[in-house]
Amino acid sequence: MLANYFKIALRNFRKQPVYAGINVVGLAVGLAFCVLIFLFVRDEWTYDRHHENADRLYRAHRVSFTPEGAVRATDNWLPMPMGPALQRDLPEVEAFVRLTYRNHFVQSAATTFEERVIYADANVFEVFTFPLRRGNPATALTDLNTVVLSQEAARKYFGEDDPLGKTLAIRLGTDFQDFIVTGVAEAIPHNSSVRFDILLPFAKLVDAFERVRQRAENWNASAYLTYVLLAENASPAGTDEKLLQFRQRYYPDELDFLRERGYWTGDGIPTSYRLQPITDIHLNPDVNGGLAMPSNPLYSYLLAAIALAVLGIACINFMTLAIGRSASRAREIGVRKVVGAHRRQLMAQFWAEALLMSGVALALGLVLAYLFLPTFNALTGKSLHFDLAANLATTAMPAAATLLAGLIAGSYPALVLSGFRPVDALKNKLRLSGSNALTQSLVVVQFALSVFLIIGTLVMLDQLDYIRTTNLGFDREHLVVVSTNGVEGETALARVRAELGARADVVGITGSSTSFARGGARVGFDYKGEIRQVNEFRVTHNYVDVMGMELVAGRVFDPNLSTDSTSAVLVNEALVREFGWTDPLGEPLTGLTESPETDPVVVGVLKDYNFQSLENAVDPLMLTLNPNDRINYLLARIAPTDIPATLDALRAAWTRIAPAVPFEYSFLDDDLNALYEDDARWSRILGYASLFAILIACLGLFGLVALAVAARTKEIGIRKVMGATAPGLAVLLSKDFARLVAVALVLAAPVAYFVMERWLDTFAFRIEISWGIFLVAGSLALAIALMTVSAQTIRAALGDPVKALRYE
Repeated sequence: MLANYFKIALRNFRKQPVYAGINVVGLAVGLAFCVLIFLFVRDEWTYDRHHENADRLYRAHRVSFTPEGAVRATDNWLPMPMGPALQRDLPEVEAFVRLTYRNHFVQSAATTFEERVIYADANVFEVFTFPLRRGNPATALTDLNTVVLSQEAARKYFGEDDPLGKTLAIRLGTDFQDFIVTGVAEAIPHNSSVRFDILLPFAKLVDAFERVRQRAENWNASAYLTYVLLAENASPAGTDEKLLQFRQRYYPDELDFLRERGYWTGDGIPTSYRLQPITDIHLNPDVNGGLAMPSNPLYSYLLAAIALAVLGIACINFMTLAIGRSASRAREIGVRKVVGAHRRQLMAQFWAEALLMSGVALALGLVLAYLFLPTFNALTGKSLHFDLAANLATTAMPAAATLLAGLIAGSYPALVLSGFRPVDALKNKLRLSGSNALTQSLVVVQFALSVFLIIGTLVMLDQLDYIRTTNLGFDREHLVVVSTNGVEGETALARVRAELGARADVVGITGSSTSFARGGARVGFDYKGEIRQVNEFRVTHNYVDVMGMELVAGRVFDPNLSTDSTSAVLVNEALVREFGWTDPLGEPLTGLTESPETDPVVVGVLKDYNFQSLENAVDPLMLTLNPNDRINYLLARIAPTDIPATLDALRAAWTRIAPAVPFEYSFLDDDLNALYEDDARWSRILGYASLFAILIACLGLFGLVALAVAARTKEIGIRKVMGATAPGLAVLLSKDFARLVAVALVLAAPVAYFVMERWLDTFAFRIEISWGIFLVAGSLALAIALMTVSAQTIRAALGDPVKALRYE
């Protein structure tokens, strides 16, 4: 009997291939999109869960409070002695690992690259789960001149040779030092917030750099991440009070000092520490800083909702067509009943047909998901893998939804139509159509979801355009950024100026310790009893002029004043506000150095400029000429007349200066655009989601209109005989569907406005959503719907009325 049901179902599909194709393809595309998005969201939500001790691993961070007790700021970069002190003072802390990074020049044979090198304590492989393919994890970093590589780095520097025991030269300061490769790590999961290609002992950082050695016991210099492993039965909830006492132990005079001078008026405490679970790091942007930027969890929730929305549209489309088509099967049901079919058998027949179609769609959807995964990975920047067995939980929900859609789609004809009396069905007294209240509601929901996605895409595109075109407070056009790649920056800068200074196409050349979108350096110091975090750029004298920045008070650095290199700083307006100065010129940055006599003073104030992403407010910043910091980037402003020739001249000059070091450059505006690549990626994903949603909705609308037109064939013939024109008939058949799209817009607009306002609130600098976006989205959805409807209505309106009157 079951085989007979499926045989009849296949026969019906062959008789109506368009209907079957629309249903299967629409549901399959929705399922494939949903599976891919769920793979992405699952990857986001499982960050750092590969560590065996993930439930006991925490990252320490500092929390600053307002006098009212609210969190004012957080910071992950902590003093160097923090880790040992936590293990010594808190019985809950079983072990600690400190991490930090620096860019170094790395060389093996003839291969030389600038790399981000991570420094870690020797027990890093005991605390974190980073299995070694080669080497002993217990001893890999115990000696100062040892290095552990990732598989990619090992292949990059040694090819297919076994790197264990071989030498890698790394430039620390001004000299190359040899490091013995003692380990090669297994591939690190891409959803790990701690990643490395080159890992050096933390003790080597202290040994190699004098300035770091000076900070070994300094509680006012913060530049290190501190992870702790809690004991088996330790509760992190009980550590908050102990961390407060810990803070007071190492900053005993902080509270009294602040209160005596009126800097703190609250009853609580100004600063303490907290422990953040490692599994919370990736999706918690409220705790700033780290080896990788956290992701906004709103994106994951939004994507999950979009995936469900697209799948919902596909399922609604499937059900709408099934219900609409059921009207044409009333006479078939009557005949079956007359020849002896029971209602139970009819119900089984309809459910078998719906489940067969949804099963085919399920299989096709999974195949599409597998085929399009590489494209999806390129779009999202992920390295996701699709294994049906491994990703069973990911595919279970959309698969269940697909089969449920089949059950629901088959329920209407199974439960409703099978209950009609045969005489009514045979006399064609049943007046069901594809435009009843249920199908109308489903069409409204479909297009409401589609309009929501269109509005979201347009808002994202507007925000990204604003980001790319807004004035950042400096001139970012035609600026070439050249990495010194370990070459002594001052020397390189002087020689490049000497070689190219006379060229008219080189407008100006300056240098900096960091460039925009290339990270930065934050310095923490005790300013009048309170720890302040300030961004510090080491620059050269002409930096402000070459960058086109605006000075609002004081002066710029004077190359004729030798004291400027040690005793003068330029600050931005944000720092002035942060420090509460009314007259900043001449103010000393107390606590920045070991002695008050050497604390630099403010000689100039710059108008705020965006040296970070526009997602962030402008942070306090100071520019210095500090000779102890290196110039890592040369910035050359060039004329736009002949850019290739100017770049060739820069390359030639660099080759003469450092022939063994590759010439690496980028344009500053490209670097700045890279800051928003994640947002651009999200907008592309949302755009594709909108496209799929509209496509699936239109497939359903196309099929539904075909059914509606078929149900009104005789009516159309009569109207044409009575003188109705083709345009008039087209309008008559289209207006009901246009009305449904208009209702969908009214329902979707406020929801889309609310959600996109929340997204825009993540940017410190943002657009305001204009009414024009809703008008464009509504017009676009309406135009697409009408074009879809018109394909059927115009054909019906132009048809031969005689054939229409003979219909049935």
